[in-house]
Amino acid sequence: MAEATTKPVPLDPKYDDYDFPTTAPEAQSGHPGHTTPEQDAAVVQLRSQLEQLGYKDRLDTLTLLRFLRARKFNVEAAKTMYV
Repeated sequence: MAEATTKPVPLDPKYDDYDFPTTAPEAQSGHPGHTTPEQDAAVVQLRSQLEQLGYKDRLDTLTLLRFLRARKFNVEAAKTMYV
């Protein structure tokens, strides 16, 4: 996997309305603010698949990153775990 760089988490105002910092304090791949473009794409893909299944709650970026990290960014496995 490509090296993650520190950058702001790409937030979608429809889902993400945080009143706290959204960048992980330590640089670890897959954590908020330290994601690759492929990992960001996995978040969008997982969110759209869950929306198609009718899920509306807890589709924020930080929650979805947690599920994706738990399944090594395998979208299908993360979706199964979420459901």
